[in-house]
Amino acid sequence: MSKTESVDVDEQRAIEALLTEFAYRVDHGQADRVHELFMPDATLSTPAFVLNGRDEIEARFRARAQDTARRTRHFWSNLKLSREGGAIVALTNALTVVAPEGVAPILMGGSSRDVCVRRDDGWAFQSRALTIVFEGRLTVGAH
Repeated sequence: MSKTESVDVDEQRAIEALLTEFAYRVDHGQADRVHELFMPDATLSTPAFVLNGRDEIEARFRARAQDTARRTRHFWSNLKLSREGGAIVALTNALTVVAPEGVAPILMGGSSRDVCVRRDDGWAFQSRALTIVFEGRLTVGAH
């Protein structure tokens, strides 16, 4: 990567903050505000669903916010950044624990490819694409 293509420290910190803010909102009762982190024509894709546009993203996460029995924790690591035109692509490993009420928690691990773009008020997702590598239930043993 040439020097002109590198991502500077301030940009890296801003992308880290964006990734963390997404996880925080989903995990701490603010899923109904997740759409604010996306561009109007953004996409969000997982093996379970594909959302096109901020309106679909808003509808999905507003509904999720109503499900107070579903508890999650999202973790990301191993951030690798690169440039694609005017965007920054963030590749991460992702780990999610989903704990529906009354059943054993589900553990999902995979990778995320996020295309992030600068807007007037900071950085936003142009796209998020999650690939799941493994998934399973955690067993709860006697202590």
